[in-house]
Amino acid sequence: MKTIMPLIMAVVACSATFAQTGPQTSTASRGPSGMVALTREDSLVLTEAVGPAIRTDSAAFVDSAARADSILRTRVKVVAFPSAIDSVLRDFPHNLRHITGEMVLAQGEFENYASLVMVPGAQSCVVTRYHSADDTTASWQAKMFSSDDFDEANREYQQLYRQLKTCYVKLVDGSIIYLDGQWEPAKSGASFTTSTLRLVTGAWQYREVKVELELVYLMADWAVNINIVSKRRDDEVGNGGEDGQSRNGDQ
Repeated sequence: MKTIMPLIMAVVACSATFAQTGPQTSTASRGPSGMVALTREDSLVLTEAVGPAIRTDSAAFVDSAARADSILRTRVKVVAFPSAIDSVLRDFPHNLRHITGEMVLAQGEFENYASLVMVPGAQSCVVTRYHSADDTTASWQAKMFSSDDFDEANREYQQLYRQLKTCYVKLVDGSIIYLDGQWEPAKSGASFTTSTLRLVTGAWQYREVKVELELVYLMADWAVNINIVSKRRDDEVGNGGEDGQSRNGDQ
């Protein structure tokens, strides 16, 4: 608004000067004090001069909000299926910090965040973070499909398994590690079926990482989800820090 007032004063001053030095105006155009009143043409000039400045100030906030929303949305990338899985797997050693977006749900001992990486066709992709005393790991889930038709869901389940078998993670040294696992066929009578794949490597960063493809019956619908999780070793969870070796000795 600081830039508007000088502009108004300048326009008014120019109009007054023009009235004094320009053509004589009729008595009807003068005010009670003798000052020349603005004509309709002068008012239009003032509106054109001041109006854009006022609109600029009021529109600035709207434009900034729109840009912020656009930036937020552009942060989420839908990339090719193998590239998306590669991005998620490569971030597991960092506990998925690089692909974690804004929080969408906080409940009890975990929060769900928007994933900045999405696979094509996914209904949603989220990063779940746990903060219990025994578990501070993160996991990634993609809700891929839902239908009340078991046959349709089963076809999607089979197709996604074939896609996952072609996925891999590319390490910083350029080496490629593929996913491998055992196919678990779905049965219409079973409400839950899971096929699990793991990276074929002895690298400690990925030793506990697994990719679970699940077909589950929930709320009258069959859902197909991809879960990528990191299972902690028993000797890292609870029991006062008891190690695996002592438990093995008790067996």
